[in-house]
Amino acid sequence: MTPEAFSTLAGRLGAAVQVRHVLDTTQFRVGGRAFATLNWPEAGWAVIKLTLRDQAGAMALSDAVTIEPRRPRNSGVTLVRLKGIDEDAMAYILAAAFREAYVKASRTRPGRGRGAMLAVAKDPG
Repeated sequence: MTPEAFSTLAGRLGAAVQVRHVLDTTQFRVGGRAFATLNWPEAGWAVIKLTLRDQAGAMALSDAVTIEPRRPRNSGVTLVRLKGIDEDAMAYILAAAFREAYVKASRTRPGRGRGAMLAVAKDPG
């Protein structure tokens, strides 16, 4: 997977996805909450925030997915080596991360764009 393909997949998650460039990284956010960062910790990688359940599922999908070693084991912060993952697995992982960030954002900011995103926030599988 290329960084461009990653960005395309993240952008397809819905109109509420915000893109923010920070130094050499690209952050993908919904409702002010980051759910994925491209080119972190370095080029060719992404860090994605998942629930522990989704993290375990993502790790079962590909050897390119691992727990972020500098974080507590129960944080859900997940590293993905882009070269080692296929598009379908990445789409599933990004959708899970988006869905969780969306749910958390709507709890802290009730009523902000919820109706437009409910269809996108459903499980893709």
